[in-house]
Amino acid sequence: MGSNVKEYLLQALRTMLKPLVKLFISQGVTHAEFAEAAKEVYVEIALRDFETDDRLNKSRVAILTGLTRKEVKNVIDRALESGQQEKMYSRPERVLAGWYGDPNYTGPYGIPLELPYEASGKDEPCFVGLVKTYSGDMAPRQMLKELLSSGSVIEIDKRFKAISRTYEPTALSPELIERLGEIGQRFFSTAAMNIEKKGQGSGYFDRLVYANEGCSDNVIELFDEYIKVRGQEFLEELDVWFSTNERSNKPKEFRRGTGLYMVHYVDATEDKVTLRDLLKDRGAMPE
Repeated sequence: MGSNVKEYLLQALRTMLKPLVKLFISQGVTHAEFAEAAKEVYVEIALRDFETDDRLNKSRVAILTGLTRKEVKNVIDRALESGQQEKMYSRPERVLAGWYGDPNYTGPYGIPLELPYEASGKDEPCFVGLVKTYSGDMAPRQMLKELLSSGSVIEIDKRFKAISRTYEPTALSPELIERLGEIGQRFFSTAAMNIEKKGQGSGYFDRLVYANEGCSDNVIELFDEYIKVRGQEFLEELDVWFSTNERSNKPKEFRRGTGLYMVHYVDATEDKVTLRDLLKDRGAMPE
C-alpha cells in the first residue's frame, strides 16, 4: 500500500470514528474493549479474505494483521468459546414486510388485514401464523410485544392492526444497537468497494445531495419533515419493486441480500476539529 493511500485511509478512519467513539464513551465502552473488538475483526478478515490455506496458520495471520501470535491465539480462543448471539432486529422488519406484501395477510388494495393472535379456524390468517412464516422460531408473543412497543402495530378489539411498515426499535435496545452495526457494515462495504472500482460507471450507487451553503436549524427541521414523508414514499415504491421482480430471480441460484439505505445527516461542527486543533486551542502545543 502506498504511503499516501495509507495516510489518507487512517485520516478517513479518524473521521468515521468520531461519532462512534462519542457513543462508546457515553455508554462506557473503553478503548481496551474497542481494541479487542478491532483485533477480532482483523483476524476474521485476514482468515477469510487474505489467507487461502485451509489450515489455520496463526503465524501467517499475525503477519497479515500486525498482531502478535499470542494475541491471535487469544482472539481465536475467545471466538471458539463464545456463543453466537441471536440476530433479532431484522425479524420484526421481515414480519411487517410479510404483513404488507403477502396476499395471505392483505385484503383489497393490499391493505394489511387485522389479525387475531391465534386462528379460530383452519385457514384463518393470524398473527402466530404470520410470525411462523416470516420469523422462523421467534416466539410470537415476544414478537407481538416488540411490534406493539415500537408503535408499528396497535390492538383493536382483541385483533392486531399494522399501522406502519417501518420498525423503529426503542432507544439503546439490542435491536437498535445491532442495526447500527448492520447499517455501518453495508454503507462502508459499498464505500470501500467503490474506492477500488475499476473505472467510471462501475461500482454500486453512491451519491450525495446537500445544501451548498448549509442550513439554519429551522430549515433543517423543515427538511427532516420533508424527507420523512418523501423518503418513506420512495422506500415503499422500492419495496413494491422488489415484490414485483421476485419472479425474476433465477431458480436455485444463490441469493445475496441487497437494498437501499437513505440517511438524513446533519454535520456536527465539532467533528471537523482535529485533535491538533483542539490541543492548540487549549494551549497545549509546544512553542
